[in-house]
Amino acid sequence: MWSFSGAVKVAALVVAIAMPLAVAGCTGFTPVYDTHGGMTDQKIELAIAPPGNRAEQIIYQDLRLRFANAAGAAPRLAISTVVTSTALTSQVVTTAQVPYQVTVTAAVKLTDAEGKPLYSGSLAQSADYNAGPQVLANNAALDDATKRAAHLLADSIRLTVLGVLSR
Repeated sequence: MWSFSGAVKVAALVVAIAMPLAVAGCTGFTPVYDTHGGMTDQKIELAIAPPGNRAEQIIYQDLRLRFANAAGAAPRLAISTVVTSTALTSQVVTTAQVPYQVTVTAAVKLTDAEGKPLYSGSLAQSADYNAGPQVLANNAALDDATKRAAHLLADSIRLTVLGVLSR
């Protein structure tokens, strides 16, 4: 058997510590949501219409966290949503819980400061939930699924707005 001398062990330790630091200095990676470079949604001012229902309120709250409030002339975003819930099974087998899916569909209209249409379309997101014999639990499950679908839809709308405004 052979063993390393003390000097070789120290040299290996110094190289092992210095190598990751040297490599880290050579990389050009930046965070995806960097606020100091490139186009981020925090730099975009957007006028957002008032909500008409709870799903729109959730969507608008998420968007207001991501976009700056319009101080002057800015693109305007208007959304109208429809919430639907459907059973996912034909109830061939009787069970205590019935699976449902709630879908939040939004008609999205983005106009520039002068009112010229930039984007008009429909986006939808869905979330699953179970319903059983307890009415309060069913209402809470539907409300939770609606919130989850609205948060997903807000993110889809945010990405759509960023894509349209980056052109």
